[in-house]
Amino acid sequence: MTDFEYESSNGKEYIDVNEEHKEEKKKITRRRRRRHKKKRLPLGKIFGVLFILFFLVYFSMLFYTSNFTMIETEQASWFEVSDYVEVNAYAVRKEDYIQNGQKGIIAYVVDDGEKVNAGGKVAVLFASESDVENWQEYNSINNELNLLKQMINAENNLFVDLDTVDAQIKNTLVSYKSSVQSNRLGVSRELKLDLQQLFNERTVITGGSANFQGRIGELETKMKSINVSQSIGDVKSKQSGIFVSLPDGYEKSLDFDKAESLLSSDVKNMLRKDPPGDAVGKIITTLNWYLLCPVTSEQALTITTGDNIVEISIPKVISGTIPGTVVSVNQGSKTEDGLLVIKCDYMDDKLATIRKEDITIKTKTYSGIRVNRKAIHDDVISVQDYDEDGNPVGQPHDEKVQGVYVMFGRRLNFKQINIIYSEKDFVLCDTDVSSPVFLNGETVSLYDKVVVQGKELYNGKIIK
Repeated sequence: MTDFEYESSNGKEYIDVNEEHKEEKKKITRRRRRRHKKKRLPLGKIFGVLFILFFLVYFSMLFYTSNFTMIETEQASWFEVSDYVEVNAYAVRKEDYIQNGQKGIIAYVVDDGEKVNAGGKVAVLFASESDVENWQEYNSINNELNLLKQMINAENNLFVDLDTVDAQIKNTLVSYKSSVQSNRLGVSRELKLDLQQLFNERTVITGGSANFQGRIGELETKMKSINVSQSIGDVKSKQSGIFVSLPDGYEKSLDFDKAESLLSSDVKNMLRKDPPGDAVGKIITTLNWYLLCPVTSEQALTITTGDNIVEISIPKVISGTIPGTVVSVNQGSKTEDGLLVIKCDYMDDKLATIRKEDITIKTKTYSGIRVNRKAIHDDVISVQDYDEDGNPVGQPHDEKVQGVYVMFGRRLNFKQINIIYSEKDFVLCDTDVSSPVFLNGETVSLYDKVVVQGKELYNGKIIK
């Protein structure tokens, strides 16, 4: 930047433009700083405002908590829980072999689980395998023919609703699948016919045509082409009972009559014995049978006997449960493993064939008022003693008991509880106030608002 020259009364003078520009910049900077100082608050004022706000909030909380009680409640509800024991059980029945001294190929005429009378036929004998196959095919066709003819006769008298038929189809399909998987071919054939009948019924119900004449003619033609030979002998049962076609060799391993007194070691040491060579099946001669269940010494101490009905699940065999009665828990000593003996009287084709199965036993069910464990406290209740005639004796006195605080309007009432089942987070409380455990005839009730959190709780406290 150059200097400028001009004349004045004093002569020539020079102006330094750079200096003038610098001075202008300083003035602008000073103006900006003044404006910035006006916008920025001092740190002291900021901390002062924060300090005042903190104490306002703090004293507000103190005032609130001193005048209002902070509590949390849960509604008392009904709850049920069960004890289970999972064991590997051994089935013991009164079983006798059905023996056949005749020559020939066996063809059974009854299915596993079917009842047989004394002297009843369980099988027939044929000279060859092909004779057995022809006889079985002939009977299968004949059964289907009879079913179709029955459907024709009953078509106009069918009063079953569609939902019922659909439910029966579903259940029968499940049973059919199970019978095929377990290789029970006789049962499978019967269930196949049942399914056919059910599907035919469904056709009639839904307005379809139940014209079976074509199928009947086809089956009758097929029957005429089958060469059925005469059987060469019969196999009969000497006793009445439930028939099972396949012996497993454990029929005589343990004495059925001594089942209720057996020990865990007896089951552990039992041996399989090959069935007689001429055994073609067995007959279960009593309705009652036993499940022998080895249990630990700790489990044995928790199981009660004597008319103690339990529910038994055998998931690999049946879909539901069966009832049983615990008749004994046998131990050589209290430190030894025990044998839980359960008596059963329910039998079907599946249960008739089991021997060793994993089972689950529901031993005991507890039901009562469910209470959060955090709600339990110790406090005193007023107790009045009475004589045998129900007259009060002396003055009421205080007794320290375990209980919970219940909201009744704005007031806290302390109620005694009797714990009948305990878990980590909750307990179940008895509701029978006639029990002598309850000192003043009162306890927690369904739908009570039970206090689970709060400070300075006591009986009679008014909640603000």
